[in-house]
Amino acid sequence: MKKILVSQSLIEVESLKERLEQAGIRCMVKNQQGSTLAGGVPFVEVFPELWIVKNEDYGQAKELMSVWTKVETKSSAAWICSECGEKHSGEFTACWRCGREKGSKSTPRNRFSPEMDHASSVSWQIVMGMFLGAAMTFLAFFWRDYVSLKDISEDRNGDGKVDVIDTYKSGWLHSEKRDDDFDGFFETSYEYSRAGWAIRGEIDLNEDGKPDRIEDFTLGKLVSVNFIDPATGKVKKRAFYKFDAKTREEIDEDGDGKFERIIQFDQFESPLP
Repeated sequence: MKKILVSQSLIEVESLKERLEQAGIRCMVKNQQGSTLAGGVPFVEVFPELWIVKNEDYGQAKELMSVWTKVETKSSAAWICSECGEKHSGEFTACWRCGREKGSKSTPRNRFSPEMDHASSVSWQIVMGMFLGAAMTFLAFFWRDYVSLKDISEDRNGDGKVDVIDTYKSGWLHSEKRDDDFDGFFETSYEYSRAGWAIRGEIDLNEDGKPDRIEDFTLGKLVSVNFIDPATGKVKKRAFYKFDAKTREEIDEDGDGKFERIIQFDQFESPLP
């Protein structure tokens, strides 16, 4: 009986014993419980030992151990795939790129080809082209609606003359002029908020360049109307609204700037007694 291995690891000794016995070589392990004696005897004397039972098997066992050591050392080294040329570290057993197993001559599971790489490249170019196209479309609409949009003219009655002019600032409707009677004079004008609600309206009925009626809005709803006396430029009547229904009128009957008469209205805009 000859000793073939001494190791601090009992697992290593047991593993080698199992491999040798599978090869037909009888073995035995000494000092399996040697760790319990540590401190009482030199530590090297309590390490697990692997012994070959028959002396004539010792040479074969040494040869097998040498072969196994070379294979394990080789398997841990870096390797290059013979199919696609990709370099791998030793822990990889198959090529990540084409699927060929390490040292195998079998057909790879995922064969890499220039055609596949070209197809992937073309697909990526298509996706990028679609993305850039969408981005350019968005920028074009942004430029039209928020930057370059200034004035828009409209011919509502089709007589070939402009009767509505919308003016934009920074992309939002700022004001509007209208020729409501289609006589060529823009007597009505409105101002708008960024939210698109009307703020103020002016109507020049006698076309003298001065408003005869001024409308005020809150959140796009009419709240008051001032009627101007063209002769004096003073407010001769004021009307107040709630939910687009007239609720009250104040009238300056003698033009002194004071409202002598006040009329209240019901929900149907009928004067209350």
